[in-house]
Amino acid sequence: MTTPVTPDISSSFSSPVHAATELLANARRIVVFSGAGLSRASGIPTYRDADGLWKSQNALQFSHAEDLARDPSGFTKFWGQRQSVIESAQPNPGHTALALLQRLRPATRLVTQNVDGLLTLAGGQDVLELHGSLRRWRCDRCGNRSGPWPFHRCLRCGSHARPDVVMFGEMLNAGVLLDAQVAAQECDLFMVVGSTTIVYPAAELPQTALAHGARLITLNLEPLPHLDDAASVVLRGLSEDLLPQLLAGVPGSRS
Repeated sequence: MTTPVTPDISSSFSSPVHAATELLANARRIVVFSGAGLSRASGIPTYRDADGLWKSQNALQFSHAEDLARDPSGFTKFWGQRQSVIESAQPNPGHTALALLQRLRPATRLVTQNVDGLLTLAGGQDVLELHGSLRRWRCDRCGNRSGPWPFHRCLRCGSHARPDVVMFGEMLNAGVLLDAQVAAQECDLFMVVGSTTIVYPAAELPQTALAHGARLITLNLEPLPHLDDAASVVLRGLSEDLLPQLLAGVPGSRS
C-alpha cells in the first residue's frame, strides 16, 4: 500500500518527485493520461470543482447530442462561448512539460480527456483526444468536417454545426479508444495527471496498464483512493508545478 506523500514544491530532489523522475527516466514506453486538472492553470474550468462546468445550468442543458435539435440557438450560443474560452487559452507549464517528455521519450503516448487541444498546441504529437476537440466542428447532417463554419453553420448544407466532442449519450471514437487501450497494454509506466479517472470507459485505462505489469504514478490535487494504493508514486499538487520538476531530472531535458 502506497502512502500519499505531499512533495516539497521548493525542492526538485524531494523523494516522491525524485522517485517519479527515476521511473520516467528508466521507462521504455510511457502513457500519460490527463484530465481537466492539467488545463486549470490555462483558465479553463474543470468539471466537478466548486466553480466547475457542471455547476452551470447551461452546461447541463446543452451537453447531450439531442440538445442541438431541441434548441439550436441556445446550443450554438453555449458551445460558441466555450469555444471562445478554449481558443483564447494557452498551454501552461504542465502541457509544455508533457510535450518535452514526448520529445525525450518518443515512445510516449499522450492520452487526454480534455477537449481544449492545448497538448497539441504545446507541441504534443498524435495526442489521443478521447472526448474530441472543441477546436474542430462538424455537420452531422451532411458529414462535412472541413468547414468553414460561418456563424456555426455548415456552408455546404446550411445546417447548424456542432463541436466535434463526445457528448452525453454518445460513444467515444472507437479508433481513438482502441489506440489508447493498446498503448495502456504495451506501456511499462502509466501516469495519471489531473484526472479523477471515474468516467468510463476511459477510467479503465490505468487498470489495464496495471494488469499488464506497468508501474503507476498518480499526480492529482485530491486523493484517488481507487488508484493511489496501487501506485508506485503518489504526488499531490498542481500539475503546472510538479510536471516541470519531474522533467528537469529526465536526461536530455537541459540540453
